[in-house]
Amino acid sequence: MAAVLIGSLAANAQSNVSENVFKDITRQAKVRNTRFLRPDPAGKLRKEGKPVAFYIGDSTMRTNSNGQGWNGQWGFGLFAQEWFDENELVVENHALGGTTSVTYYNNEWSKVKSGIQAGDYVVIDFGHNDKDVNAFAEYLGKYIDEIRSLEATPILCSRTPRCGGDGKLGMDTKYRPKGMEVAQQKGVAYIDLEGVGFPMYQDFGEWKYAQFYQDGKLHTSLLGAWHNAYCHALAIAAEPSNPLRQYLKDTTPARMTIERQTGKPYTFTVGGDDTSARGVFRSGRWALVYNTLEVGDTVMFQFGSNELTTMIGGKELGCIQSADETNEVKQMSSPSRYATVYSYGWYIHYFLNDVKEKGGIAVLVNQEGVTPESVAGWNKSLAQTHGVELRTISTTAINAIADDSNSSAHPYGLSGSRVDARHKGVVIVQGKKMLNR
Repeated sequence: MAAVLIGSLAANAQSNVSENVFKDITRQAKVRNTRFLRPDPAGKLRKEGKPVAFYIGDSTMRTNSNGQGWNGQWGFGLFAQEWFDENELVVENHALGGTTSVTYYNNEWSKVKSGIQAGDYVVIDFGHNDKDVNAFAEYLGKYIDEIRSLEATPILCSRTPRCGGDGKLGMDTKYRPKGMEVAQQKGVAYIDLEGVGFPMYQDFGEWKYAQFYQDGKLHTSLLGAWHNAYCHALAIAAEPSNPLRQYLKDTTPARMTIERQTGKPYTFTVGGDDTSARGVFRSGRWALVYNTLEVGDTVMFQFGSNELTTMIGGKELGCIQSADETNEVKQMSSPSRYATVYSYGWYIHYFLNDVKEKGGIAVLVNQEGVTPESVAGWNKSLAQTHGVELRTISTTAINAIADDSNSSAHPYGLSGSRVDARHKGVVIVQGKKMLNR
């Protein structure tokens, strides 16, 4: 049985396959604010000699105003560029919440249209707010005709998956079929985002897909926005005639580079002194472990004192300190954006749910003298609640060298990140665990 610690390995794996894992890109809001704002004027982000893909739609696509995420809701347009080679195609998200195919045409379309040039693309995604399916079809036709008159390419897109009042997913039986009909009549490409997302989310199960929604039915969390953008990319990849397909990055899920022994399960250790449950989730590290997991693998979850740090500052590793499942939208200290912060119990439930989905074995780990008492208590409660093993380990069981100061090799923390030679606690030097006192 082999083992791997997530950390620097995860960072390397991301670069192998387009970095297409969920991660909280809002941390970079200050340096990437053009991704969050509606570009003004339209076409502002154009790179010389390259086309622009203008995205128009409602709140399920929209860019949250100025990237602060004040209400915890995000649209899939935020992540659209993540799936295209930005050196060849620039995505501009001009979606606006509360609009229909008609109201957007009457109030916003002229501003977007002024920036469209020959060779550009326009992705049209309405339906959630529309009340009249015939008017919907009529205005899709207007967009298509006007885009073509500018020698650009119109592309229709289905609605995003949504839940009913009972929290159950339902497939759109009005606007999706009508959009397909218009696309066929007009000879334009159709991106069946809902057709890809609906069965995928059903396979995930109700508890997991419920986490994709900030309001429980329609508007997505940051995680849900990423998943909808992924389904959007998968739908494009599945249709050879879609003109945006040529710009797509690889949609194969990014995996960690590990060496498996035939017929033997793998053990992953998730945690360490440089991260937290929240940090693992929002950094993209967990997505890499999830993508790499196979039936029979074991995942050891070992978190510690970072769970008790601040939620809004530093590395933003702190969580709501509870084994219950709660969340709050908090304003971060830098760059003053808002983020949804979950409880320790929520993060652990999410990880355990994923391991179960993949047919793996989850183990919660308390380390004597290292795991804070409160975290150890949460682990005990969560192990009982979710029916997983709770394992207690002792540092005295580690074959350790008392002091690494005479070694020329660099020490690493339990998460795989390099630490200072004066770092106290368990470190890894040349593949061996040691205890620095």
